[in-house]
Amino acid sequence: MANSSNGEEQGHAFAQTLIAHIEDRGGRYLKDENGQLHVVIEGCRIPLFCSGENHLLARLIIEVCNVTTRTWAARSAIERLTVHAFDSADRLRFRKFSAVSEDGQRLYVPTEGGALLLVSENGLEIVANGDNEDRLWVEHPYSEPLRYSDSDSGDDVCEGLQTFERLLIDTQACSDPAMRWMVAMNAGLFPYIRDLCPARMILELIGPSQCGKTTGAQRFTILHGLGDVQIDVSVATLGNQGDIGLLVLDNKEQANFTQPLIDYCLRLATGGERGRSYSDGRVRARAPGRPATIITTIEGVPKTELQSRCVTVQYGVTGQALPRAAIESDIRRSRHNVGTAIMWVLTRYFAIRGQTPSPNPIPAFEEHFQALCDLLRAYAFWADKPAGWSGEIIGRWNVLIRSREAEDDDLEHPISRTLRESLTSSGKKTIFQNVPGTLHVTETAELLTLLQKLGIRDLQLPKSPNGLSRRLSSGRFQSFTFLKPDTPGVPEVKRTSKKKPIGFFLPD
Repeated sequence: MANSSNGEEQGHAFAQTLIAHIEDRGGRYLKDENGQLHVVIEGCRIPLFCSGENHLLARLIIEVCNVTTRTWAARSAIERLTVHAFDSADRLRFRKFSAVSEDGQRLYVPTEGGALLLVSENGLEIVANGDNEDRLWVEHPYSEPLRYSDSDSGDDVCEGLQTFERLLIDTQACSDPAMRWMVAMNAGLFPYIRDLCPARMILELIGPSQCGKTTGAQRFTILHGLGDVQIDVSVATLGNQGDIGLLVLDNKEQANFTQPLIDYCLRLATGGERGRSYSDGRVRARAPGRPATIITTIEGVPKTELQSRCVTVQYGVTGQALPRAAIESDIRRSRHNVGTAIMWVLTRYFAIRGQTPSPNPIPAFEEHFQALCDLLRAYAFWADKPAGWSGEIIGRWNVLIRSREAEDDDLEHPISRTLRESLTSSGKKTIFQNVPGTLHVTETAELLTLLQKLGIRDLQLPKSPNGLSRRLSSGRFQSFTFLKPDTPGVPEVKRTSKKKPIGFFLPD
């Protein structure tokens, strides 16, 4: 009891020392939207909770009180400091990467040195982090904020955008050149204003192996100071890292899409609460916001509900591959100049957004598509593009996205040809879902062999029967219906110990 009493006395003394230290350095206390308390001192935000992983708080206690957070006295001091913070804290909105004001008129971007860059239709202005009219505290998720250079020279902005174009747009291996600009607007500029669009499409970069999907996406994560694309990351980790501005899920094939990952991606597109609790029943604090999202894939995403939330950009390398290391090194050296130029583009965006009607090829994501169109128009203004330049590209986006739903899967014609030429003897007249037609039954390995024998140039076939099976399950076929093994009501495709038959139903 004596030791406990002594620890409380020391804790009280340590708490008083800490409070005085914070006040002497102009520190302040914050309470975020989840109720978590923080102290901000000399530009550093320190969460106020005692944990072996809270190294910032541990360093503060050691530097000021010369004790570790493992001691009884230090824990007592932290609890007293937390109570003091609770009584003194300002209520702020805490965000990562960037934040938009609640009225949608102002954007805040963290800069090197701890201040924020305020972006609006009136221009750019440096303001204090936390102490601004929208009570926002914004941090870069990887501690690599923008080094803003204070220049309103049109030549400087144009030069920065030319670098952006040379390193990050011209190097995209998109099959259609207009889609390079959709990737650039969605990955380079949209992440800053993502909060303005509650419903957001996911950009699906699709193409064969080694065709530039990953390198193209990673150039934007490097530009934003977000490091590498994310490959082998659990859904729990993705949820815990929160809104980092731009999320690139790399090399995601259909076998990778577990139901938890599908649900997570659906939330990224359309929003919704992700509730979790600790083992004692307490609700975990959740990080607000959702990042703009890109998925790179060879096979395409599964499930109709996820496919409907994706816009596909086809990739395919033509000609000699570009030197990846040199380009990425140039992006790292130029990212702050390019980032500053992008900020000026965003000022123009706030001035013109919503004023020019745009096509609506994806009604579920009309606001997102409109934002991309307005970003391209704002880019054209600062990059000194010719009249009609942005309208031509936007028109091409509209055509490509609208035609995506009507297009046959690239396997449709080869499979139809195989059914006519090689599997015609397997045809059986039947009725499926009250529609008369012909059922062809085969196995995936046999079908893959027959497709390979066609020798169709540029047809990207899966390398294994399992890969073809996944491809068929996600295909969008117009002239026939693919029937998986054990399709209800079709005994011809019932699997056995020796066979896994598949079927193709061609309606009369």
